[in-house]
Amino acid sequence: MRDEAATTQTTTFDPAAHGWKHMKLKGFTELVGPIWARRNGENWSYAFLAGERHDNRQGAVHGGMLMTFADHAIGFVAWEAAGRRACVTMQLENQFLAPVRSGDFVECETEVVRAAKTVIFLRGVLKVRGRPVMAANGIWKVVE
Repeated sequence: MRDEAATTQTTTFDPAAHGWKHMKLKGFTELVGPIWARRNGENWSYAFLAGERHDNRQGAVHGGMLMTFADHAIGFVAWEAAGRRACVTMQLENQFLAPVRSGDFVECETEVVRAAKTVIFLRGVLKVRGRPVMAANGIWKVVE
């Protein structure tokens, strides 16, 4: 019987084949991506495919990459919740739960906890194959 982890590492996941669309982004976000998006009913989900360029010295995806991705993915949801008005991150807290490896497809599930006129509170969970790998809570400011 083959080890599931070994099989996962040798199989390349194709996001496009599973309904994900590559986001055309500019600047810093393009450097850390690509980031993928997929509509789930009324909501959007965001993900990235971890590669060796995202790794730290221990061979796991760098925590800074996970935090950057969470900031963008949760921020996209904040932007939608704000009526597509510009938002900036005021605060973002992260808890690392499990390592992410090259080849893992990391999805962010985001929930709007509370939305006021100019401030939005959100919670996100990064998952690999349904398993939580990082939790994030943040506050986004709507800028006029």
